[in-house]
Amino acid sequence: MSRGVAICGAGNLGRRYLEGILASELIEVVHVYDISEDALRACEKIVRRLGNGHAARSVAQVCLHETIDALPTDLELAIVATSADVRPEVVGQLAAHSRVPHWILEKVLAQDELGLDQLSVATSASLAWVNTPRRMMDWYRRLHRLVRGHRPISMVVSGGAWGLGCNAVHFIDVLAWWSGETPCDIETSALSHEWHPAKRKGFSEVYGSMSVTYTEGSCLTLTASHDPASTGTGTGTGTGTETETEIEIEVEVGGLTWLIVESEGTARRSDGLELPGRVDLQSEMSAGLADSILTTGTCLLPTLDESISTHRVLLRGLGDHWRRSGGSGNSVPIT
Repeated sequence: MSRGVAICGAGNLGRRYLEGILASELIEVVHVYDISEDALRACEKIVRRLGNGHAARSVAQVCLHETIDALPTDLELAIVATSADVRPEVVGQLAAHSRVPHWILEKVLAQDELGLDQLSVATSASLAWVNTPRRMMDWYRRLHRLVRGHRPISMVVSGGAWGLGCNAVHFIDVLAWWSGETPCDIETSALSHEWHPAKRKGFSEVYGSMSVTYTEGSCLTLTASHDPASTGTGTGTGTGTETETEIEIEVEVGGLTWLIVESEGTARRSDGLELPGRVDLQSEMSAGLADSILTTGTCLLPTLDESISTHRVLLRGLGDHWRRSGGSGNSVPIT
């Protein structure tokens, strides 16, 4: 069988996946789907720039599609990097059209709990993971080995306009992973009641502070300030194109305190231990991620079920805050 992979959504993040997948020596065909002709043309430029693959044995073919029905009915892996508002619909359509044994879904998974349920049903006969990629990064895995076995853990993430709505799930997932606990409650009363237009048109972002508690007492506080002059909403986790926003991560565990500054690649513990590292780009991780799934049937990312538990807590809290702030409907306009 041809090792065919589909990338659904050819925006910035989808194109970073494409760049990375082209380095794989296992994948024979990449099918890219997007309704935007401009996005598909940008993919063509990437393929031309990389010579339709690298010097080593690589992708034999890249096929671009404007409809899901044009995709093959048998795929080894589907990567869904659309915006959150359409992700459940796209996954459902592709699951109905193609046999897809493996899925990688981008986050935020959906804008409401109904969307989470739809994703669960659509992928129920398959294996699915969610790309909160710090679990894959060598730096964060080395930090994990130093903090695991101790709890509760207190984590505070603070900085400028890094966008709580679209990025909080990264750190909620990190603390779930490091502590071995599940997030169970979220407090949003310290969030601003004003929602601001996000960098991506048609979506919104919120600033201020919110706190997440976990089943065994660990806690996470997330703080982002709104700077109208700032264009950076990324946390350095994936696209390789967004402006870096400097944030600090303070972790109290086992009687010691870590201070992690991702933009500087530094992690310093209160007893003097230093652990330098870096946040990997999505384009650097994609080939290894896909190859791991295709060869072993698994990867280091959280499963969809694990991530849905995280997303439910986040979406309930943000949904309540959105409606208290005057928003309408059950969906939260984040992506």
